[in-house]
Amino acid sequence: MNYYPFHLGDYAAHTGHLEPMEDLAYRRLLDVYYMREGALPADIQVTAKLVRLRSCAADVESVLNEFFVLTEDGWRHQRCEREIEKMQDKQAKARASAQASVNSRRAKAERTLDESPTDVERSLVVSQTDVELPTPTPTPTPINTTPPEGGVSRKRSAATTAARPDDVPEPVWQDFQRLRREKRAPLTDTALAGVRREAEKAGVPLEAAIAYCCEAGWQGFNAGWYADRTRSPGAAGRAPPAHKFAGAARAIWGADTPEKETIDV
Repeated sequence: MNYYPFHLGDYAAHTGHLEPMEDLAYRRLLDVYYMREGALPADIQVTAKLVRLRSCAADVESVLNEFFVLTEDGWRHQRCEREIEKMQDKQAKARASAQASVNSRRAKAERTLDESPTDVERSLVVSQTDVELPTPTPTPTPINTTPPEGGVSRKRSAATTAARPDDVPEPVWQDFQRLRREKRAPLTDTALAGVRREAEKAGVPLEAAIAYCCEAGWQGFNAGWYADRTRSPGAAGRAPPAHKFAGAARAIWGADTPEKETIDV
């Protein structure tokens, strides 16, 4: 072992009576003992040679007789034996933990390989699929089922979107449809009928009502809201004439907007 704990207090308490050469011999004997991880040779001369103190063999023998025990295997030291046993036990646990980690990763890799189909199995699945599944009947007209913006399919939108009334110009109608899509409110026949009904209540043409919705950001027209929005403090509760927004629509979306009969309120 390349490391062992050295307690200065314990060492000083047990070796304060040693001569300098004896102290040097004891330190070197400990180093060699831990490096060998076992007993020192029983022959004094051999042990003295191991610690490079052949000329001081008497000092080496004195230290061995005081701090070591001579056994059949050689000179042993009880404190060194305990430290070596701790170190070997720690190393054994570390090796076992590392081996368990390796085995776990290996088992996981083997399970992954077992669960994944081989090239032959994948070919077999493809072949069986080709044989068992019937050939789809081609359709003359492909149907695009990808939902457009807003999450409503084109087929459903075509079935539920109201047709443009004749009294509403195309640019105004397109802007209103775009506004409804942004608010996720499809413009159905029922919704258009409600807009027309509220426009009649407010006494404005449908074109002007829809144009005002586009201007105000409303998804629907409400006669009460319209009256509140268009009433000025000096107007004494009177709404502006209907041709105001019809003219604004023609100015915004083009002069080709058909002229509408104005209604004085």
